[in-house]
Amino acid sequence: MKKLLPLALLLTAPPALAQPAPPPVKEYASATEVQAAIAKAKAAHKSGNTSELLVSAPGYPVQLEYRTTDTPPTIHPTEAELIEVVSGGCTLVTGGTLVGIKPAAPGATTLSGSAIEGGSPRKVGKGDYIMVPANTPHWYRDVQGELIIVTLHMPAGRGAR
Repeated sequence: MKKLLPLALLLTAPPALAQPAPPPVKEYASATEVQAAIAKAKAAHKSGNTSELLVSAPGYPVQLEYRTTDTPPTIHPTEAELIEVVSGGCTLVTGGTLVGIKPAAPGATTLSGSAIEGGSPRKVGKGDYIMVPANTPHWYRDVQGELIIVTLHMPAGRGAR
């Protein structure tokens, strides 16, 4: 009977909080799939940022992001971000200090704020690539029409700020 007690406790323990399932591994997105993702993001877009997952390996999501307005400044404390500008342009502010930080949702890897103080603004447009190191504030401002970017979030390793 004593041997069955631990098993009984495991079977009657409350269920763990549901964790979102990781996205399935998808190592390739054709040009046709990318164009379909752009069309889907445009159709679903209300304001801010609309994203579609293009490819994914554990810990390395590649997303298409569609923006038509400025979005709040953000920081990814544990992830670096590689950005390719596919279409459109904006002023991208990087560095400085994120101010007005809002509490993050449980499990979130991104913090947002109301502004960046002391950051470096730079005009970016189609064909530009930007590396945002982990824990670096960044802000898409002055979006010109529509801004379509592809982002790769990568776990921070050595050299993270």
